[in-house]
Amino acid sequence: MKFLQLEILNLASLDKQGGEVINFEEGALGESTIFSIVGPTGSGKSTLLDAICLALYNRAPRYPRKKGDKNQNIEIFGAADASESNRLAPTDSRNILTRGKKEGYSKLTFLANNGSIYRAEWHVRFQRVRYENAKTALYKITGNGEEVTEETADWNELPNIIGLDYDQFLRTVLIVQGSFANFLTAKENERYELLEKLIGCEETYTNIATEIKKAKDQATDAYNQMAASVEAVKQNLLNDEELAHLKEEIARLEKAEKELDSQLQAISKDLQWFEENDKQIKQISICQTDMKQAADSIKAMQAQILRLQLHDEVQPAVNQLQEVERQTQSIHEQEENILKAEGNIKSQESAISESEKILASLKEAVGKAQEQLEKALPVIAEARALKTKMEAAMPNLKEKKEALELAQKENLTAQKDVEENARNIQKWEAETEKANLALKTTKEEIAKQKQVLHEATQAAEQAWETERNKTAGQNIEELQNSKTVADRKLQDVQQAIKVVAHLNAASTEKQKNEERIQLLGKRNAKIDEALGKLTIEALTQETLTLRNAYTLMVSEKWEIHRANLTEGKPCPLCGSTTHPYHTDNRQFEEATTELSQLLKAKENLLKLQQKEEKDLSGERKQNDGEVQTLQKQQEKLSGEIATYEEDWKALIAQYPKIPKAEAELKSLLPIYENKAKDASSKLSLFNKIQKEIERLTQLKDKAVKDEAAYESKASTIQNKTQENTSTCTTKLAEQKALTINLVSQQKSKEEAYGKAHQTWNSAKKEMEEWQEKYKQILNGEEPDAAEQRLTAAKDEATKAADNQNENINKLKAELANSKGSHQTMLSQNKTMKENLQEKEKELDLWIEEYNKQLEEKSIEGKDSEEEGIEERSIEPSLIDRNTIREMLHSVEDWNAIRREKDEKEKAVASTTALYQSAEKAHQQHLEHQPAQTRDALLAIQQEYQERSQRNELIAAKARMQNHQEAVKLLGDKAGALQLVTQEKDDWTAITDAIGADGKTLRKIAQCYTLSFLIAHANQEIRKFNSRYELQQVKHSLGIRVIDHDRADDIRDTTSLSGGETFIVSLGLALGLSALSSRNISFENLFIDEGFGTLDPDTLATVIDSLAMLQSSQGKKVGVISHTDTMSERITTQIRIIKNGNSGSSHIEIYP
Repeated sequence: MKFLQLEILNLASLDKQGGEVINFEEGALGESTIFSIVGPTGSGKSTLLDAICLALYNRAPRYPRKKGDKNQNIEIFGAADASESNRLAPTDSRNILTRGKKEGYSKLTFLANNGSIYRAEWHVRFQRVRYENAKTALYKITGNGEEVTEETADWNELPNIIGLDYDQFLRTVLIVQGSFANFLTAKENERYELLEKLIGCEETYTNIATEIKKAKDQATDAYNQMAASVEAVKQNLLNDEELAHLKEEIARLEKAEKELDSQLQAISKDLQWFEENDKQIKQISICQTDMKQAADSIKAMQAQILRLQLHDEVQPAVNQLQEVERQTQSIHEQEENILKAEGNIKSQESAISESEKILASLKEAVGKAQEQLEKALPVIAEARALKTKMEAAMPNLKEKKEALELAQKENLTAQKDVEENARNIQKWEAETEKANLALKTTKEEIAKQKQVLHEATQAAEQAWETERNKTAGQNIEELQNSKTVADRKLQDVQQAIKVVAHLNAASTEKQKNEERIQLLGKRNAKIDEALGKLTIEALTQETLTLRNAYTLMVSEKWEIHRANLTEGKPCPLCGSTTHPYHTDNRQFEEATTELSQLLKAKENLLKLQQKEEKDLSGERKQNDGEVQTLQKQQEKLSGEIATYEEDWKALIAQYPKIPKAEAELKSLLPIYENKAKDASSKLSLFNKIQKEIERLTQLKDKAVKDEAAYESKASTIQNKTQENTSTCTTKLAEQKALTINLVSQQKSKEEAYGKAHQTWNSAKKEMEEWQEKYKQILNGEEPDAAEQRLTAAKDEATKAADNQNENINKLKAELANSKGSHQTMLSQNKTMKENLQEKEKELDLWIEEYNKQLEEKSIEGKDSEEEGIEERSIEPSLIDRNTIREMLHSVEDWNAIRREKDEKEKAVASTTALYQSAEKAHQQHLEHQPAQTRDALLAIQQEYQERSQRNELIAAKARMQNHQEAVKLLGDKAGALQLVTQEKDDWTAITDAIGADGKTLRKIAQCYTLSFLIAHANQEIRKFNSRYELQQVKHSLGIRVIDHDRADDIRDTTSLSGGETFIVSLGLALGLSALSSRNISFENLFIDEGFGTLDPDTLATVIDSLAMLQSSQGKKVGVISHTDTMSERITTQIRIIKNGNSGSSHIEIYP
């Protein structure tokens, strides 16, 4: 993003009429890398930064109220003045409007990172007694050559277009007064809140703490629910004595039930015979009913069957009748067409007669048009001759008019020349007098200026000589070499300390990593051994087999199959002829229950082993990943150690006696630091004097150059003034000499104009007489136009007659064609009637033959009769054309009748077969009738069932099952209980660590943010001062300053002077600007900080470093300051100049 232009109207003290415009890309501002905004206190320097923020965000550093915030109104005790009700709150940005002005605005034009140019606008208006709401707008500016267009855009999208919100913009592009000095001197308990505001994450970590508290509550609830569930399960557990007693009771009851079940099974088998006998008798009755219904159904549709048979037999006659009717319809339609054709022939004959009458009238019109043309031709010839005469005279008339205009123009020009000559004589008389006076004044000013320049040259030479004597006997090369050697030795000692420290740390870390790798290797060996003991595949196969068997035993189809088995008959699945459980389900249920319990036990064991395998495999993978990471670290550490060893060897080669102990190396630092500081001070003093000498040399040379330049300039000015006087005298003489000649020429031109005017009037009168006569001949009509009009009328009449004649011929041709078509239709109609008679004869012969065959079949069928159902209960009758016509136009669905007949015949055959099969099966069943009656068997069964103890057995087994399930559930829940307990403890520990309100978490998070900020800030500080370096107190928000000029003394920020505080604050500000930019390009940086606290040398270094931001970061820097050094060092300036004591200011760009 790059600022291009800022426009301001009536903001604070900047109230210039028409507004102020600052173009950052043209003139001095466009060419500079750094500029200053200077002016007296209260002149409006910070107003420029406010204007930028208002245009982009509708907020400003001095008016920070966000949109929707309530005004921070002043609390008034007592009755408020009437004016207070209309006064804005102090934080309202509309306060920036100049008092007494009705409107103001800020318009910022900028180049966005997307390559487009935008103009953001902020407007404020004051209506009568109150302010209107501020209005914002955004325009996208595009240019196509010289044409520039503006397209309205959404102002609310500015943060997305810029890439920063308001707070980020203040940290990145516009650094306001005191923002980082306050941060630097704040208490540690306040610093994290300030840091959150600077970084823009005020709510992030509070939300994280809230989520952690929520997670802890959820973990506690899960633990409580699990603990309650475990206590409920424990209620079903039995002790060893109760369990042994229950097992004995179940064994006793099972034995008694087994004996009783054997006796009941024999009785159930006999009772089943009676049930089966009842089923078969019922089935025989059902089959008889179905057989009778099928026979009745086929009889009920006998009439439809006969009609279907008739339909099939007469189908050839139906087709013939259909063709007869079709031909009859065709003949009828053709006869209608014949009648229509006869009507058309009569119409066409009538139309021909009418057309011949119209043709006669058209031929009469052609004769009249020819007669009119012949009468008009002589008159047209006369008009054409007069027109030719007028056209021949027109060029002569035009020449006379042009001669008149030329004479008039020359006469006027001559008059103007005489008047211009008189004015020029007056002008040059005045100019001559003025030039003589200017020559005298110029000579006097040149003499005075020469004296002033000569005195300035002498003063500059004297000052230069005085300053040059101060460096006598000093050698710049020796001073530079001394400083270079001292700095290099100091850097080498610092490098040695870092190398030794890194070498020791890397070696220690490498040893720890090696021990950790060995420990993980031993643990992985134990995990592999445990995994080898698992039997998951065998358990999976066994569980699958049991599940399939259980599913088959409890399926609905299996129960139906068992119920349909008959004792003594082979099972269709296994082939067995004995089926002990096909009537008694109790033993079968016991088997399925035991199989279900065994299946659950195997599944639980499989789940435990699968969970154990998952846990062990996960731990194995985690260990492998950690080992790989540690091995990579070992390789990296080995490389680092090798690098540090090479660095140390290089130092030993340069300094053989250098100690390797870190403490001894640190003790050498003060010695080399003092030497470097002393050498730097001597060189700095020499350079300072040298700069002053260079400055004075430039002043001296400039004074000499100015004196010589003025000497040449003065001569040029005097010569130019003298030349101007001579020129005026010459011009005056020339104008006086022209006067007599110009008056003579003017009289001659006036006479020529009179003659030309007389000639023109005579020629014009003659032309007007000819034109009047021409208009009377043909009433003003052109001869050619009149001849063309009459000729066209004759041609049009002729053409109409020809067209009418052609139309009559066409009508006659159509009449002949219609008569031919009529004859053709009469012939076709006769042929079709003959064909129809033949078809009707064929149909009648077919009907006669059919009736004859029907009578023969009727005589033969009277003596024959079939067994069972009669094929025809209704005698067929003879047919005629009406019968065939009925069949042709019948709406009955013959295919549906045919399908219904077939289905009912199949039903008769099927029901008869089922009845015969049921009778046969019942006879076979009666052969195995039991010896006792059904009532006797039921009495014995009831006696045995009353002796049963099945309910006691079920209750005992239920208690046993509850106990077993409780044991299983406690085993299953043990792992889950351990997990929820661990999760509850973990979240509780995290909550305790971050604090109940999350304040500790916010502080910890900002410790990391502070470390990043300090790293960026130190990079910026080193650019303009190598003495200071920021240091974060480990694991805290504390900041200290390392003072390298005081043997790396670690100082508290409270001990810093005003200038030192500014240096550190400026570094923090620039660091945060780099940290907050988020890889977004910004080519402008404004700093409104206190540069007045710096000494001249540091201030010069800071200015140089800020100027370098253009090349290093692509930024053009604007600084606000009151210091004179700023004004001297930063020559490009935006000057805010007060307009006397009026309270208003205006802007000037310098130079």
